[in-house]
Amino acid sequence: MLLTPNDIKTPSFDLTGKVAVVTGGTKGLGYGIAITLARYGADVVVASRTAADCARVEDELNNLGRRALGVPTDVSKSNQVDNLIAKTVETMGKIDIMVCNGGTSTTCSALKLSEEEWDRVMDVDLKGVFLCARAAAKQMVEQGHGGRIINMSSAAGLKGSKNVSPYCAAKAGVVNLTRALALEWAKYNITVNSVCPSYVITDINQEALSDPKVKDTILKTIALRRFGTLEEIAAATLYLASDCSGFMSGAFLRLDGGGSQ
Repeated sequence: MLLTPNDIKTPSFDLTGKVAVVTGGTKGLGYGIAITLARYGADVVVASRTAADCARVEDELNNLGRRALGVPTDVSKSNQVDNLIAKTVETMGKIDIMVCNGGTSTTCSALKLSEEEWDRVMDVDLKGVFLCARAAAKQMVEQGHGGRIINMSSAAGLKGSKNVSPYCAAKAGVVNLTRALALEWAKYNITVNSVCPSYVITDINQEALSDPKVKDTILKTIALRRFGTLEEIAAATLYLASDCSGFMSGAFLRLDGGGSQ
């Protein structure tokens, strides 16, 4: 069959009419993602553990002309995650996009790492992703029109990094958890993908990455010889949230400036 230009439909990044939830959405990568999804038309719910931060970002999103909601949430607690989804549906009527971004880390050699610190990082970075993805998927299944789930992993989950062993283990788990959930939920038209960024300067790491020696050491491992930006990670997340990624599921996007080559 000979195609004409009119036969080729152009997929859109427009999220107008969609409702997105972003955990860890008040600072760093999550904040950049929340603002970007709102700018592309989504109504956005942000979650973090701090009520004041949730209120601030809710106001900022409202000022962008979007419906917004901030819900204080500890993603490692299933009852709080369930409350997040319930508040989203109560206020917004539905959920179309879930960005499981809430995370934490610790810096310590494996030989000195305490069991408590191991558990804390795994509870947030891996269990928290599972709890948020599952709660969102349950609602998406009930709604009956599919959805997008985007899990935040890390380049450290693909190749490892010294002195952050629980973080590396959790983020590697997120990549394979994403594959498993994609297989389970495909029949509901729910896509599940993950994003694996390397170094991006945020409030959490700004002081450490400003040290010239530390900065130079890291940049030597990155082919592009620079750190990533919030906007670049948010753009990849937007792609996964939009119609442009409709046939992608169980995949990860490696955003590391060529550092994993």
